[in-house]
Amino acid sequence: MSDPSSIPPAARALDSIERDGLLDDMADIVTSSHLFGSLDDTGRARVLRSGYVCSFAPGEVIVREGEPGDTMYIVMRGTVRIETANPTGLESGSALHLAELGRGACFGEVSLLSGAPRTATVTAVADVDCVAFAKHRIERVLDDYPTVREQLEALVEGRARDTIDKLIGS
Repeated sequence: MSDPSSIPPAARALDSIERDGLLDDMADIVTSSHLFGSLDDTGRARVLRSGYVCSFAPGEVIVREGEPGDTMYIVMRGTVRIETANPTGLESGSALHLAELGRGACFGEVSLLSGAPRTATVTAVADVDCVAFAKHRIERVLDDYPTVREQLEALVEGRARDTIDKLIGS
């Protein structure tokens, strides 16, 4: 299996224990996730090879509403807050809290599937580690495993309905 990420200039290489633990954690997330849990061993291996790990500090914005996006994420550790800005009926500059997501939850899937700008802002609540999947790499897996694409599309539809309900109720 290839390394899950490249090393930024200010970082250090993982020692073998850290690397093995990270790969085990990624494998556990992929295997236990609702989205990728139905894959066979070959599919899970392909998903693992297509992902990389990224970390975010508390308060750090991971994705910003309105910006382009071609990456989706699965939370490995920590919690993220999902908000939409300037919804109908709220003061300018305010945000509507949509959800908090933890281990195993994914976000960024709307832009990945549709090519549309980000539909919400996602912020790290505490230290967060995510497995990230770039569109050009994960698309190959979704093409070969249509059931996973269908699950992802159903997730997008469910979240859209939930957002509309929250906007109407605000």
